[in-house]
Amino acid sequence: MKILLNTESLLPPLTGIGNYTLNLLRCLCEENEIEAIDCFSLGAFSPARETLARYAAQDRKTSARPTGLPQARLRTFIRGLPLAYRTRTWLYDLKLHSRAYRYRTHVYHEPNFILKNHAGPSVATIHDLSFIHYPQHHPAERVAWMKRQLPRTLARADLLITPSETIRQELIADHGVAANRVRAIYHGAADCFRPHAPEQSQPILQRYGLEHDRYLLFVASLEPRKGVDVLLDAWCALPDALRRTWPLVLAGAPGWKNRELLKRIERLQVSHGLRRLNFVPSEDLPALYAGASVFVYPALYEGFGLPVLEAMQSGVPVISTNETSMAEFAGDSISLVEPGNREQLTEHLQALLENDAHRNTLAVAGLRHSRNFSWKRCARETLDVYRAIVS
Repeated sequence: MKILLNTESLLPPLTGIGNYTLNLLRCLCEENEIEAIDCFSLGAFSPARETLARYAAQDRKTSARPTGLPQARLRTFIRGLPLAYRTRTWLYDLKLHSRAYRYRTHVYHEPNFILKNHAGPSVATIHDLSFIHYPQHHPAERVAWMKRQLPRTLARADLLITPSETIRQELIADHGVAANRVRAIYHGAADCFRPHAPEQSQPILQRYGLEHDRYLLFVASLEPRKGVDVLLDAWCALPDALRRTWPLVLAGAPGWKNRELLKRIERLQVSHGLRRLNFVPSEDLPALYAGASVFVYPALYEGFGLPVLEAMQSGVPVISTNETSMAEFAGDSISLVEPGNREQLTEHLQALLENDAHRNTLAVAGLRHSRNFSWKRCARETLDVYRAIVS
């Protein structure tokens, strides 16, 4: 079996789709059943091992010279330009078409929603439908392009993958996809995310002016659909003593439609001691997770919610939102609040911060439940999809 994988998302700093692509590729490379994995990015083709080595070199360079935030801003700006998605697709489809004969026997896996032209069998991962449910939180050009292209992908793909049953059911109920054509495969968290003793995390935390077990943490793109405004309201409503003891730390690159949100964050940095970490190298993230007292992720909608699993695996108690994919995979091993409910989020935060035993019980429950998920499991179940297509 030969695989063709789109790796355009492997540009540091990684987004959620980039994390998915990277870890899936690493684990698929360990599967003996796969004869070859070829990758393409921006019109260039390379073997999987070469692609991974190139990513590792880029990641080291980005970590040594933290240019990740300007890169993310530039990427966001380019994506928002008129006709950007249409032009990019046309150029890369043309390049892929020129290699069609060479790769016609490969199973083409598109990990980033929209299939490109391919003569052979294909599978696409549909991570979420936020551009349909929350179009106001995405650039208009991206929404228009995705709405045009998604039906074509749903029709062309031999099989589809979603990261949760929540998204699978949306494709079946709202887009007419046959149930036997779409499979839910949960993500995993990298092995580097694990509990740390204070002496393990503190050397890294000191660089950010943080103390182990003395801050609240949010990790994700800073954009409205992640519920950042709700989190800011809830944290500001905490008693002053709690807020001073546990400052809120935001770690994430800029996202979509966030100009007013970023202005508010700047004001709270001055008035309330909010901490915004502009860039956190990937090697520092495990310590940042493990050193937090509570991880808070009040996203309104997610395909999976990978930061929640990473925090659980780091042994940190988690608060997230009910009626979402996070509630689906985490269940009662995390604390759940209603989407957009600021008062309830404040209550849950205060209850955890004032009760060490409660925090510890939730941390243990999350850590235990996180063992049900791994990127190896994700890769094995994805390989089952490839087998089904080939057969």
